[in-house]
Amino acid sequence: MSARDELYEYADGAHLGGEYLDELLGRVEAEAVARATGRPVNEKLIEARAQAGLLFEVEAGERRPMWRVIFTDSESPTGFAPVCTAEGVDDEHHVIDDGVGGPMRDEQGVYDCCPSLQVETYSTTLAAYVVELLNADTGAGESS
Repeated sequence: MSARDELYEYADGAHLGGEYLDELLGRVEAEAVARATGRPVNEKLIEARAQAGLLFEVEAGERRPMWRVIFTDSESPTGFAPVCTAEGVDDEHHVIDDGVGGPMRDEQGVYDCCPSLQVETYSTTLAAYVVELLNADTGAGESS
């Protein structure tokens, strides 16, 4: 379990609001980065991260969903969306039946089972960058 997950578990047990904890964690992380880099804390970024966390909880049903690059209407992966967590995703969902050499997984496609928050950036570089930023907020990769 990541340090972030442990704090959320503690906060739930202590009946502390998730919004307060999101803001507090954002401040702690910003101060750590500021000390490490010698740059001042960006208060606007802390506020934006906390507000985005609330939005994601409403839209995707999770406090900090994992994100992925997606194909929207273009022929390039220029959008991003939460990772699909629908039941049965590993089975019939996200499969292209007429792929080269038979059925194949489509990890970057958008299907009815996917969360509705999908954003088009019109740039493969920007989409990949935003996914990296959003996934950094999940606490993924932190030691348990």
